[in-house]
Amino acid sequence: MNIFFHFLKNQLNMKRLLPIILLLNFISHAQLQPALFQFKTDTVIRWHYQFGEEFSSKSIDENRWYLRYPWGGLLLDQKQWAVPEMIDVQNGNLELKAVEVNKNVKVENWMINQAQAKELQIDIKNDSVYLDYLTSCLWSKDTFRYGYFECRAIVPEGKGLWPAFWLYGQNQKDEIDFMEMKGERSHDIHVDVHLPNRKDYVKNAFGLKKNWGGWVRMKNQLVGEPVIYSGIWLPNSLTYFVNGVPVSHFDGDFETPMNIVLNLAVARDGFAFNPGPDAQTKFPATFKVDYLRVWQLDAQMPLIKANFPKLEVANSKEAQAEVKKPITLIYPKKKLAQEQGFVTIIPINWHSYEVQANGISSLEVSAWVGAEQHPEFLKGMTIELLNAPKELEIELKVGSQKIRFKPQ
Repeated sequence: MNIFFHFLKNQLNMKRLLPIILLLNFISHAQLQPALFQFKTDTVIRWHYQFGEEFSSKSIDENRWYLRYPWGGLLLDQKQWAVPEMIDVQNGNLELKAVEVNKNVKVENWMINQAQAKELQIDIKNDSVYLDYLTSCLWSKDTFRYGYFECRAIVPEGKGLWPAFWLYGQNQKDEIDFMEMKGERSHDIHVDVHLPNRKDYVKNAFGLKKNWGGWVRMKNQLVGEPVIYSGIWLPNSLTYFVNGVPVSHFDGDFETPMNIVLNLAVARDGFAFNPGPDAQTKFPATFKVDYLRVWQLDAQMPLIKANFPKLEVANSKEAQAEVKKPITLIYPKKKLAQEQGFVTIIPINWHSYEVQANGISSLEVSAWVGAEQHPEFLKGMTIELLNAPKELEIELKVGSQKIRFKPQ
């Protein structure tokens, strides 16, 4: 067994190794498990890994994903169609593409809304439809109810480009939009919810109902940069984050489990999220997704109040997000001020973890056996368990909160 793991260590990089480790950890003596810790000003919450894609294979696993919208994805009124051919995996990234075609394209007959075609006076011959764009969509076959959902992605620059990361309910009514972007709005993210029976409203100071959601402006640039988009969906609660920083909160719930959707569309003039592209918009355009992960809630972990020595660990680039213009109605400042960020512990081989900080302003990591500190089991942002005793504990400290856990 050890020979096999040493082979994997030498042959595969971290992103390629993670899915294999998750599969083999049941037969490994080390039993390395990914974990995520949510730090708040008054507590630390542990989450466990449920589902994810590191996009380390050469293709998408079609046992887990639809490579198009299940209903077909042909938009006759907007002259675009999401097709599997616009999905690729390169260098550990999912690539969702959009291209300009400006010609008749052969489509599958069952996708054509004949009544809409007649209303729009579209002449369809031999199932050939004139299209301006081919776009892309990845849709999970599994459904999820509650959890922490996150993806790390790079949004393409260009007027009219419209990438999104969202959940869609089995009742075809509920929807959670963790992220919608426009390629021309470099610092803005659009968050939203959709519920039947007008349950997606909030009341302002005068008691008037307003639509929940809208554009949130960040101080740092989002378009063209690697950003972690995420959200926590709990019963009667939904909180959105950009690089671990909370940007909005919704009090309410949704009726059904939901599918995960990643897509790149093209906005059109006169439709949702207009304007559409202009002459400067570059095609093909690519929405790159580094990873997608879903975490489920574990029991709340006990806190260690003792003042132990510390070992400083550098923060990642994603920790620098800051809201510039919050939407007051969906930004409960007092509640969101409790959020301090996330620390993810990811296995990178059979005996090591990498520590990833998201939204953390100051993270301290230390290794302990009883009351004695053992820095030799830490190498920068890596926890090294080779030759480590089973009694070893890792301590994470953010602000006044700290947590200890056994990494093996």
